[in-house]
Amino acid sequence: MTDVPHFDLPFRFSSPSAAVVEQDSLEEIANCVYAVLVCPLGFRVELPSFGLADPTFSMPHPDLDELRDVVETWEERAGVLLDEHADAFDALISRVGVNVQARTEA
Repeated sequence: MTDVPHFDLPFRFSSPSAAVVEQDSLEEIANCVYAVLVCPLGFRVELPSFGLADPTFSMPHPDLDELRDVVETWEERAGVLLDEHADAFDALISRVGVNVQARTEA
């Protein structure tokens, strides 16, 4: 690991400066996965294929393989475990849990 700081996500101030994480740390890799998953497809003009198509009304449930493919395309350092389950109060709502691990060299 290097000693290069990156802004932490979500961006916030940690007295007296911005909160940062170390480059190539698990926290920084998880931040990059988060950025990929919350960025709408086409939002970044310079990279129109970056991000995720809006899964809000995907039926019958979110496509976990598509989520995994998007993460693997844009964040090669991450290995993700995806878990889908129904919301505790509304069975029509699917929740997807994302567990990020640093990918090991094989």
